[in-house]
Amino acid sequence: MSKNVMSVAKGVAAGMAAGAIVATIGKAMYDNRRNLSKGSAKAARAVGDFISGVQAIMK
Repeated sequence: MSKNVMSVAKGVAAGMAAGAIVATIGKAMYDNRRNLSKGSAKAARAVGDFISGVQAIMK
């Protein structure tokens, strides 16, 4: 039973972290959409890839 609870806790923590990162990047992109450069778009994509990798590791 404790393994199930720990798995749920890890999933919730990963989801909250991913959501916070996406919200922060999304707000920054929305606020600066006129000045959004290719570098920041690449950085946002890299963060998304990193989150996907972390989620794959936790599975």
